[in-house]
Amino acid sequence: MRYAPYNDWGDKLALWYWFFVQHDRFPNSKMIFNDVLYRLKTTDAMVRPDRVATSDKELVKEFAIPLIGADHVVPTLAVLRTEAEIDNYEFPTPCVVKPTQGCGGIHFLFPGDTPDRSLMKSQLAENYYYQYRERNYRDLQGKLIVEPMLFAGQPVNDYKVFCWRGEPRCILYANDRHHEFYRVLFDTDWTELPIPLSPAVQDRPQPPRPDRLDEMLQAAAKLSKPFDFVRIDFYADPERVLLGEITHLHNGGNEQFASLEDELALSRHIFGSIDPKKTV
Repeated sequence: MRYAPYNDWGDKLALWYWFFVQHDRFPNSKMIFNDVLYRLKTTDAMVRPDRVATSDKELVKEFAIPLIGADHVVPTLAVLRTEAEIDNYEFPTPCVVKPTQGCGGIHFLFPGDTPDRSLMKSQLAENYYYQYRERNYRDLQGKLIVEPMLFAGQPVNDYKVFCWRGEPRCILYANDRHHEFYRVLFDTDWTELPIPLSPAVQDRPQPPRPDRLDEMLQAAAKLSKPFDFVRIDFYADPERVLLGEITHLHNGGNEQFASLEDELALSRHIFGSIDPKKTV
């Protein structure tokens, strides 16, 4: 991944090689989950202005609010664009601080915590494209977004809605990753799909149906309408559903399945068929 040139040709070469390493097969034209994402990230669809803008954790809110309302979007306390702004900003605690132009690097600040301003300043220069060749991040400005801490700092579960052509097709439930992390796939009626995902947890509880599942699915349908495949991520409790982010490449197109049969089962559930001519 590091040695190919950082241009369109080099990206395609690196991603082709990495696909083979991850999946032990060459990408093809069928509607197989990881192959669909491979085609997405190696074509100009990945750098469409709407995909680029919704990859930015600040700009995605401007996209989302007219569609689903401000009540479903996490408020923004500040956006810090320079080292001077980081040095001079008084972080209100509790709060969450994260780079807008990539994944991870999140700071959870509680009362009494001292912000690591040096680390935050270094994050301004990070570019997720140079790590994983996801070109939707290539031209994004480095900045930090400050948000209130959700749900009083209690453990938060993620609901990741896989959408195809504006229709929610299934939901990936991710249990609180700071404790006993596991992932489970459900259809949109909240029936568990027999497709295991790592990490496997023995004797895990059955995740309860979200109180506001219908509200979540309606929001996902509105947000996903401009795209073919996209993942819409939410946080939810009995009182509210909040957009987390819009993810264009689930796990970078490198989801590891227990078997090809499991990947094909998910592919048929999302796309309707693995035959490109018969997808719905």
